[in-house]
Amino acid sequence: MFVGVYSYKYYSYQHINSFNKLSVYSFVHFSFYIEILLFKMAKYNTKSTMFVEYSNLIKELEQYMPQFKASIKDIQEPSQTFVTNFYTDVLMEFFCDVNNLTEIQVTQNLTYNEMYCETVPILNMCTALRHIYSKLGIDDFGMNDICDPSSKRTYCLLQTMLSFIKYSDEKIHEVEDKMKSVRNMKDTIDKLKKEKDILVNSINKKTLERKDRGAELKTIAEDVKFNKTELNHFQKHRDEVLKELDIAKQEKEEIEKKCIKLCELKDNIVEDINALRAQIVEAPDLLKADHERLKRLKNEVTEKKSTMMAQISAKKQTLITLEQELAAQEKRLRLLTDVTEKNERLSKLIHEIENICQKKCELDEDSEHLNEKLEMIERERADTNNKINYCDKEMERERNLYKAKYDALHKEIENMRKQNNLQCETIKSLENEIKKCNMRKQELEADVLTMIEHFQIAKNSLTKILNNYNRLESINIENKIILIEIVKF
Repeated sequence: MFVGVYSYKYYSYQHINSFNKLSVYSFVHFSFYIEILLFKMAKYNTKSTMFVEYSNLIKELEQYMPQFKASIKDIQEPSQTFVTNFYTDVLMEFFCDVNNLTEIQVTQNLTYNEMYCETVPILNMCTALRHIYSKLGIDDFGMNDICDPSSKRTYCLLQTMLSFIKYSDEKIHEVEDKMKSVRNMKDTIDKLKKEKDILVNSINKKTLERKDRGAELKTIAEDVKFNKTELNHFQKHRDEVLKELDIAKQEKEEIEKKCIKLCELKDNIVEDINALRAQIVEAPDLLKADHERLKRLKNEVTEKKSTMMAQISAKKQTLITLEQELAAQEKRLRLLTDVTEKNERLSKLIHEIENICQKKCELDEDSEHLNEKLEMIERERADTNNKINYCDKEMERERNLYKAKYDALHKEIENMRKQNNLQCETIKSLENEIKKCNMRKQELEADVLTMIEHFQIAKNSLTKILNNYNRLESINIENKIILIEIVKF
């Protein structure tokens, strides 16, 4: 019996002990199971909340950036291509140049472009985004956010960027008019710079042409001097030829007189011969002697006649050559008179060209003065733009400060109704200051409009001067064509 009782006690103790062990083990297992369930539920809740947040983010992306396609998997497991595509689209939304983010620019002057063709665009994107995110309150943006992005970090960055896009879309209507005016002014600045470059190039061309014309005028003046010397030489030669012609004419007249005298002698001799023939019949001996004497005289006379005829033929040939030379000299004289007339025309044209060059110099000086005025106007316009931008920044800063003050005052109104009158006075003062700022802004805009009107007046005067300059250039070209034709002639 004692053994049975003991065995029963031992059995009951073992049973209770085993039950206690089982209960403790089951309790621990149950508590662990509950913790796992709670962890899974929390994880499921976080996943569900993250899923909802990711889906909301994707909806916002589709709303504000419809060309950019994204999925929940891209946000849960972001990749480098996804992040770079998103940031490139964002920069394109803000009208930024994306060429630096796709390839290395020539201005960067890298020795090994192929080695750094992937890293340099990423560095350019990282510097640009670091600057943007530093303005948005995130100062720790780095290369890992592009090359090795995490889901939470990428979600936060995308959310901040989308909130910035929302804010910019809300505020763009307020700044759109100012931006339009700024863009128009930039366009006018670019146009004026282009016109200025065109004017500078045209002025440089005109100066080069003026130098070329100066060289041509020097050559023409040298040709004129040479032609004048030749003309003087021809005139001297002409005077000499005329003197020789006078001498030849005098010799010709003397020879003709001698020929007339010889003809008279011939006639007298013929008469004597006839008389002697009549005498031969009467006295032949005497006549024979006289006949021989007359033959001798005849031979002498024929010899003298032949010599005289030879001299006359030589003189005739010299006369013919002198007449030919005289005709040639007369032709040369006509040509020289034409050359002198053309030289006189040339001198007149040179004088006109000098006057035109003086007018051109005056126009160049006027254009330089106008360019200086344009530069002064551009500087003043840049100063006014800087003042406007500074005023806008100051107004935005003051508006933000006033908004913060207004919010604080609104909270104080809710908490303390007693200070309502003071807050109303401060609000009125703030509104007056805002009105003053707006009045100041309107005054600055009116100043800008007046400056633009002055600029348009200066531009119109410059166009008139350019038209006058082009007209003078056309006159110069016509004069040059006339000079070329004269030189060719």
